[in-house]
Amino acid sequence: MHDSDSRPCSLNQIDAADVSVPHLESHVEIFTIDATDSVKILIEYSCHCWSRNFDPIADEGQIQFLDNKRPRAFDPERYKASTELNLLLKELPTHRIFVTKSDRNYGCYNAQLTDAKGFFYTAYFTLRRDKGRFNGIRHSLRLFVESAYAKGQPEAGHKTSFKAVVGKARKGQMVKYRR
Repeated sequence: MHDSDSRPCSLNQIDAADVSVPHLESHVEIFTIDATDSVKILIEYSCHCWSRNFDPIADEGQIQFLDNKRPRAFDPERYKASTELNLLLKELPTHRIFVTKSDRNYGCYNAQLTDAKGFFYTAYFTLRRDKGRFNGIRHSLRLFVESAYAKGQPEAGHKTSFKAVVGKARKGQMVKYRR
């Protein structure tokens, strides 16, 4: 077995891009923006939706999923929660969206999607122009879910709307974070 740089790697390391997670397969969604406008968006998912940072001590003997060169470990809780991710994204226009301090991600959560501890299932994503075809369907934007997990309190951040996020992405911009 070889890594992406063609170097031999151990059998307990797998490139995360080679792992199939059927409910997180890439797909195109059509979103209605208003009565006269809709947009087709290619949605793709990072392995961070179903994995966590690899801890060499706690995860000794476990398979490492390589995200580029960073090792990750399978996280059963994140994996289970990720089964709700498609629904969260399909209903993106109706959920709370906020701009994160990192200036590169949006956050989204549904106040009804909470875990046993009362934590909100939150997805962090980017939205960019990306005209192309996927499975024969034309799209004009690409939404990439960088991570998704339950967290106690949504980040303090600037609230925005899906319509504003799409409008900025169509211009090659992002809604700016404001304090």
